[in-house]
Amino acid sequence: MPIMIKFYMVVGRDEAYENTIRSVVNEVREKFKGSEKSINATFIRIKPEAVDAALNALNMPENQVPQNLVYLVRSMKQDGVKSLPALIINGRKVYEGQLPPPDTVRQTIMDEVMTSLTPAQPPVTQQAAPPPQQPTVQPIQPPPEAKPAPPPPPPPPPMETPKVETQPPQQKPGFVEKPMPAVIAQPVTVLSGVKIVMGRPDDCRECVYYGSNTSTCLLFSYKITDPS
Repeated sequence: MPIMIKFYMVVGRDEAYENTIRSVVNEVREKFKGSEKSINATFIRIKPEAVDAALNALNMPENQVPQNLVYLVRSMKQDGVKSLPALIINGRKVYEGQLPPPDTVRQTIMDEVMTSLTPAQPPVTQQAAPPPQQPTVQPIQPPPEAKPAPPPPPPPPPMETPKVETQPPQQKPGFVEKPMPAVIAQPVTVLSGVKIVMGRPDDCRECVYYGSNTSTCLLFSYKITDPS
């Protein structure tokens, strides 16, 4: 987009500013020669005798503005100019009325032009701080079910006691075992009232091992309820 400069000036009074603006335009065109970027300047020259009439016409309806001032007044209203001289860059009013020295105006125009023609560097975006992490609420888990204790292991099988084979004593040669002499049974004196029966009696009272006072078998040591 070309840079548009518009300068409202009074003839015979503001030529120093006109020359300054022209030098800036030439310098910029030389610097950006061959590029698509360009700069254009328009100088609106107003005669001294028409200055008061033009300023007064700004407050008039357009149908009452003198014919020779219609385009001037319309342009001044569009740019918001209410006093002279006035400097407009890309539709923005930079100076109006009393201007600073030409060198200051030149530097101002150069800064404005270079800012517009130089591509703006992308702003360095600061990385937004990550949002604070919300504490995660862990669901309360129910306590684990108590498992029944495993049954005790079965007892080990009983250990078998190894059998020890007994060897019969070996007889020494020349040794002859003499037989034990037979024991001669002595006659037993039986108490009166007890009948001696050979073999197993049918009535315990006839047995020598029966204790009549205690009703006990003295041989097998058990109680006899019915001796018959």
